[in-house]
Amino acid sequence: MDTIQKTIKLHDIATHAKSNGLNISGSFHSTSYQTIILLSPAYNFWEIFKKSTEYSQNITDPIDTWSTRVISKIATEVAAVPKFPFGESSHAPFLKWAISSGKAWSSPVGMLVHDKMGLMVSYRGALIFDYKIKLKKNNAKNPCIKCINKPCIIACPVNALTPKGYDIQNCYDFLNTKQGETCMKNSCKVRTACPISVAVNRNPEHSLLHMNAFKGNK
Repeated sequence: MDTIQKTIKLHDIATHAKSNGLNISGSFHSTSYQTIILLSPAYNFWEIFKKSTEYSQNITDPIDTWSTRVISKIATEVAAVPKFPFGESSHAPFLKWAISSGKAWSSPVGMLVHDKMGLMVSYRGALIFDYKIKLKKNNAKNPCIKCINKPCIIACPVNALTPKGYDIQNCYDFLNTKQGETCMKNSCKVRTACPISVAVNRNPEHSLLHMNAFKGNK
């Protein structure tokens, strides 16, 4: 084990992430990899991303390209292996990792819900370490258990997202209508209906970029 592996701590990883507009959104010790750290956008993500070269370039997936560059750099700095939920490493089991972290669960509408980000949870990448890092005690609980009204279930205007599955074509068709402009500009109504999602306060420009990527628009 080299020197950096002996000295790296969770705080060091969090510092590298924070300086790049990212947060540690989950972490756990695994049987296949000893430590897995999940990274998500922080409160200042959009501000930092807008200053990047990826933002100014006319490319299809600027946030994915940015995430690959930035998280790969962080991985080099902390002697980890980077993984992403897209591209060549998209086979990485991010859904399983998210649930294994004890910070995310399956929501009433099927998509992941996070204890701090609600249905606005997004994973930009992960750092894989082949040794154990001391992690913080996790006291997170599934927020859906105490959510009485469960507004996410009735939020979709066209009932495209339910526990039974996702009617993606119905969603696409609605987004192409005048009524669908609100979802495009302010993000999916199911995601924003979650009481915890409100606290994320995602920049509308950020949401629009993701929605355009979802529709295949540049």
